[in-house]
Amino acid sequence: MPTGCFVVLLPTDSDYKIMGYYFKEGKSQFEITNDLFLRLNLDHSKSDYNLLKLKEDRIFSYVYKLKGKLARKASAIIIGLLMTEEDEPEKFRSSLKEAVEALEMPSLNILSKSKEEFEFILKDIYFEHLEPLVDILQPDALKNNIINITKFMLSGGKKERKIAQNLWEKIENGEHIKVSDFYKSAETAIKSLDYEKAAKSYNKAAELAEELYIMDIAASLKEKAEFSQKIPELSKEREKIVQEARNALRNEDFHTAYTSYRKAGEISKKLVQFDKEEEFRLKSKALEDFYKIDQKYKKE
Repeated sequence: MPTGCFVVLLPTDSDYKIMGYYFKEGKSQFEITNDLFLRLNLDHSKSDYNLLKLKEDRIFSYVYKLKGKLARKASAIIIGLLMTEEDEPEKFRSSLKEAVEALEMPSLNILSKSKEEFEFILKDIYFEHLEPLVDILQPDALKNNIINITKFMLSGGKKERKIAQNLWEKIENGEHIKVSDFYKSAETAIKSLDYEKAAKSYNKAAELAEELYIMDIAASLKEKAEFSQKIPELSKEREKIVQEARNALRNEDFHTAYTSYRKAGEISKKLVQFDKEEEFRLKSKALEDFYKIDQKYKKE
């Protein structure tokens, strides 16, 4: 279970600004130092998503390029999730993106907030978007979410009250349970590497979620479906590149070997498979060093 999160703004007139932190336990020794920011910023110059393993913390982060009026004052936002060793980064991929997109909403006007005001907003963002989706999609949690929506709509006009009535009927018919079931089916399919089935199940869950007016959850499920569809193609491309690296290594073509392993590492980042990214990055670095030494002594 993640232990907290943070947001760093990249203003147009300075290096960075720490917008705020949220820690589930209320306090933490963690902070974004100059050195840590430089590491994050460098990593995100190469990839939207990044996993940084520190001595005491694991940070899964996402950089979001700002648009509209906010882009006049800042180029991007880095949002980071503090994770434990047991947490799987890929499960939070869509959640990080949704959280930072929620922060961009004009109504929040985050650039005008003090650190205290922003951290109050960040706490809400954390529980709405960054808590594990598997917890949010439990039938009871979904039911409570939908009931809160119906209560809000009952205070509206005739059209809203009619929607509220339909939502009550859907709850009574167990439609919220179907959302949970399709999500579980998708997760099972992912584990068995059946990405086509996973995408279909995520999309079915998303369609039902939209009908139940839980739009933030629907968006997350759609994003998961889209990503699931990309996995086979990216995995196939990576395997081809890894094979090229191995062939090059057999032929003592160290330059091709290390550049190919580097490309394989970059694809692994896109797949949010950071163990593989680390493996290929280390292989690339070792072979690059060997290549440079080899070239040096060949010249001599």
